[in-house]
Amino acid sequence: MKIKIKIRFVLLALLMMGLFLKLDYAFASTKKDNNLQLSVPSVFIYDSKGRRDPFISLVVKVDEEEKLESEPGDAEPKEVPVSILEESEYVLLGLIWDEEKVLALIKTTTGKWIVGKGSFVDEFLVSEINKEKEEVVLVGEKEIIKLRIRK
Repeated sequence: MKIKIKIRFVLLALLMMGLFLKLDYAFASTKKDNNLQLSVPSVFIYDSKGRRDPFISLVVKVDEEEKLESEPGDAEPKEVPVSILEESEYVLLGLIWDEEKVLALIKTTTGKWIVGKGSFVDEFLVSEINKEKEEVVLVGEKEIIKLRIRK
């Protein structure tokens, strides 16, 4: 048993010596090739061809002076003309409710949706679902749409 262990130890030592010799040979050969000169252009010019340059940061640093110049209280809020529409391409098919929440079934030109309060239908936010009035209110940037179940 002791002989097998000694043989394994000797083989392992020989293997490690061989690896060290190979590594030394590899490093010696790279030292000889140090005088090679590669022809690499010193400046790389990126041609974006109409696309965004990936080497330019997307995050822009803003100076403290610019932050102070544009305080949030200075700007006046824009008034967006809002129109309330009763007729639109959206159709309220029905309402589903339980003790916790109310859902609306809405049909559009893009498809049919089952939505709850706070959901989006295309670019409109479902702001209110009233099961007593059988009414759903969709709020967009420039218009408000009130949907009622057609009987």
